[in-house]
Amino acid sequence: MPVQALIPDMLPGLSDEILGCMELRQDPLFHKIPKEKIPYYVHESLQAGRLAAAAYKGHGIRAMCREAGLRYEITEASGKFHNVSFRAQIDFSKTPPEIILYASSLKGMQTVCQEILGERSSSGEADLDLLVDIHLAHEFYHWLEYREQSFTNERLEAIEVFKLGPWTKRSSVVQCCEIAAHAFCKELLGLPCLPNLLDYAYLIEEKQLQAEDFMQQITTCKLWI
Repeated sequence: MPVQALIPDMLPGLSDEILGCMELRQDPLFHKIPKEKIPYYVHESLQAGRLAAAAYKGHGIRAMCREAGLRYEITEASGKFHNVSFRAQIDFSKTPPEIILYASSLKGMQTVCQEILGERSSSGEADLDLLVDIHLAHEFYHWLEYREQSFTNERLEAIEVFKLGPWTKRSSVVQCCEIAAHAFCKELLGLPCLPNLLDYAYLIEEKQLQAEDFMQQITTCKLWI
């Protein structure tokens, strides 16, 4: 059943802030973030991605990779490690770092790509090309962070995770890097929404996430943003 039918009237209202908040919820320390600080982490992360993308406006992501000397490989190998499926990853142990894209995992998203991105994807081949570009752009942002040694989470305020008397342990919010990478990708490719919506649509279609649970999470995020 098409995703739009499962979550009617929901997709058009999903702002970057709401989808950014959905990403923030995935942070292992999310429960430590004061609720009043949630908008700060979402907005600042989105802004970091948008600003980075502005420097590349009008550039194609594949040309950007070539000009940066970044290699990328589309492999038929399974992207499954320890029961977690990856669609793409960047290997910083290589010089220069190499982006690996897992074709079998990307192909599984072609249907939701067409449903969510509509006219941007008109055929199976175009869907796959667009999915490759989306994941290249996402990893390119992480490469920018690595190159500059300036990671989005480290540029934002750390949160208090433990306190004992006068001693306080603080940690950064690592999921901010993902929010920024989504914003970079959306801005660079001119997508209608943050690309993490594709992940949720895929999970709903595969019945790994109930549409009702997704909608409840969206409702909760709207209260925080």
